[in-house]
Amino acid sequence: MEGGMDARLEEVLRLGTEAWHDFCAQRAGEFHRVIPADQRLAIDMLKDQRSRANTFLELGSATGVITVLADIIGFEAVGIEIEPALITTAEDLAEEVGSGARFVEGSFVPPDYRDEVGLLESDYMTPTEGADAYGELGMEIADFDLVYAYPWPGEEDWLIEMVRRFGGPRTSLMIYTVRDGYELL
Repeated sequence: MEGGMDARLEEVLRLGTEAWHDFCAQRAGEFHRVIPADQRLAIDMLKDQRSRANTFLELGSATGVITVLADIIGFEAVGIEIEPALITTAEDLAEEVGSGARFVEGSFVPPDYRDEVGLLESDYMTPTEGADAYGELGMEIADFDLVYAYPWPGEEDWLIEMVRRFGGPRTSLMIYTVRDGYELL
């Protein structure tokens, strides 16, 4: 079974790269807030966490690659993304590889945390407004065992505090940074 899973994971990585290139071509010359993490490295981290975690939430899921990888590895996986076109891309990716990953459009910042932008640097990048994705989902951060995000530089502490406040006793945070790679907090 592992060989079949590995082939599916490789297909997700391949299709995800294509989706990223398509997104960049569509946005040529336009500023956007999408920078993919090292998706291949995410696979090992997700596999390591699967024995202790069943539910997975990606904050800012973009093209959906890591959420779909989590689903294939065995998580009940959900991604939240504020940009409608990226939700469509992520849903198309999930459908193409036979993934049950779900995607919800809206802000991953809980409404009760949106006033905490003061904790961010003045030039923060994370959109803190938008539709309440948790209301749409019918779940909260506390309902997830593993929450994943790739925060903008300087926004790590704000994000960690958000998950600490709204996560449950079994919620762990996995973050990716260019400097440190993947970390479990």
